Amino acid sequence: MKIQVPDIPEEGLQHEADLPVTLNRHARPEIAHVFIKIFRYGKRVLIEGTGRITVTVKCSRCLKESALPLDLNFREEYLPAEGSEKEGEQELTSSDLDLSYYRDDELDIAEIVKEQVLLAVPMKTLCREDCMGLCLACGKDLNEGLCGCKEMETDPRLAPLSKLKESLKGRKE
Repeated sequence: MKIQVPDIPEEGLQHEADLPVTLNRHARPEIAHVFIKIFRYGKRVLIEGTGRITVTVKCSRCLKESALPLDLNFREEYLPAEGSEKEGEQELTSSDLDLSYYRDDELDIAEIVKEQVLLAVPMKTLCREDCMGLCLACGKDLNEGLCGCKEMETDPRLAPLSKLKESLKGRKE
């Protein structure tokens, strides 16, 4: 869904839509239900939006796919990209970090929503809070039961720390 900046009326636009969002090229698109308001002040464009989407993510511990519902609330300010292309290096101010840019008097709302979804997904996702993960030795999913592997031996480089731990236990008692 693309919007031409000169076509945005003075009173602004409001739009509600179901937009497909593809997070990576191997995944099927998820549908984001969004409500957006778009305002134009000269060449500056302000977009405020809310939305809801459920994305499929892999658990960081056991690698199983799980559904992650996300609520989106965003406010982005856009300027034309032509004014931002200055030669050489420039120091950014904190206000510059809050700006985005558009080209050819066009805003792609689907790309803006995709960016907001990517920002909302946590770095490490879990299928559930108490996920046990995979056995480091055999790879069995520990959520399905114990694997029968012996407890892993301590890395020899960490052996001095286990001795320190034992000596500290004796002091506490």
